[in-house]
Amino acid sequence: MTTYTIEVRAIAEQYDILAQQVARELLQLFDTGGPQGLPDHPGHHHQPPYTLRTAQLYHLTGNLSLPTIEQLTNRLLIDPVTQQATISQTTPTPQAEHIIDVFFHPGVTDTLAESVLTGASMLDITGLQRVETGHRYFLDSRLTRDQLRLITESLLYNPVIQQYTLISQSNTPPKPNVGAQFIAPSDTFHDTSVTSPDPRQDAINRVPTSTMTNEQLLDLSKKGLLALNLDEMRTIQQHYRQEGREPTDVELETLAQTWSEHCSHKTFKATIDYREVDSHGHILEQETIPGLLKHYIMRATQQVERPWVVSAFSDNAGIVRFTETQDIAFKVETHNHPSAIEPFGGANTGVGGVIRDVLGVSAQPIACTDILCFGPPDTPSQHLPPGILSPRRIASGVVNGVRDYGNKMGIPTVNGAILYHSGYIYNPLVFCGCLGILPRGSHPHCVQPGDRIVVLGGRTGRDG
Repeated sequence: MTTYTIEVRAIAEQYDILAQQVARELLQLFDTGGPQGLPDHPGHHHQPPYTLRTAQLYHLTGNLSLPTIEQLTNRLLIDPVTQQATISQTTPTPQAEHIIDVFFHPGVTDTLAESVLTGASMLDITGLQRVETGHRYFLDSRLTRDQLRLITESLLYNPVIQQYTLISQSNTPPKPNVGAQFIAPSDTFHDTSVTSPDPRQDAINRVPTSTMTNEQLLDLSKKGLLALNLDEMRTIQQHYRQEGREPTDVELETLAQTWSEHCSHKTFKATIDYREVDSHGHILEQETIPGLLKHYIMRATQQVERPWVVSAFSDNAGIVRFTETQDIAFKVETHNHPSAIEPFGGANTGVGGVIRDVLGVSAQPIACTDILCFGPPDTPSQHLPPGILSPRRIASGVVNGVRDYGNKMGIPTVNGAILYHSGYIYNPLVFCGCLGILPRGSHPHCVQPGDRIVVLGGRTGRDG
């Protein structure tokens, strides 16, 4: 088993598009008073401009000969007009530049790697077992390690899904920075009192919730990133007391996911006590709203009750009459907080979700749409709390994510809108939609025992 590293670089500066993008973002970072310790503008104090180059990296593992790797590289991985590649089996030694390698965390979806595996199979290249893809950044040797870290963590990687390795000119061996690890401390999710003669049970971690106080339950929710309130944690505690056992960490994670705002829409379903007061505190209006979704959106549709509404709020997507022989399906949904955490993936799966739902009512997707709201792009980075990506970086990732999914599916984005407002600095609005067409009356409604279920698509990564 051999691992080769393929480094694909532009043959000339004008073809290094990623470097040009990063350079623009660096200038924007400086212009908005970026993090302390970053270097001056290129050219200040009569210094030569700072250098910046990038490369696409591929780690190919398998029973492969060097000629086979060369064939794969030349036929699949490079554009010979604008790119060149080097093949090696060792870590590079910096010469006049620092090197930063950025790769995905293990288990995170790597669609480019999947495409390489598929392409190799189409070329009848056997023996390729694993592919990892990443980016390599060559940064000016005058930058200090602190400056390199600031640039990397501000612009080059996202700790939620990626890790980076700094290979500097010093003699210090390279150390990976794995970034944020959203894993609860082991002492939180391990009950040493639970033993079993079955060695397979050793991997099961049970959480001793039955004896926890309210404070301990909330602490468990916080440390485990469950995002559950006290009532929800006490409901879980009571359930497993009745079961006569402790929940496993997987069961807790499953409940947290299922009960999350993203999956269960607690805000939309909650009863709202609304009160409007004037400047003197006098109540002008007061009412109890039995759920925002049902009270406003669904009720308005029901009141309209047009004959051309075939289906609304009862299936994966809404269906309306279009012609005597055709219906159209439409679905929109938001993917806001996922896009705040990982902009490309959040928007990417937002588009994928609405395409999936249009397919789910037996329609053929023909067009996508979106409305995107971000914080002001000139928001200074130092004004943001730790862990919050800059609006400019979120906007860039979201736009790329929307474009990527639609293009790969062959579905055009035919209209949309973008709004910038300070209210969207911490959480953007990513409102994705898909339009489909289907023969009138072709969508089945009755699920019967014995019906076939067909699952399509690639494997879901740990990033969802």
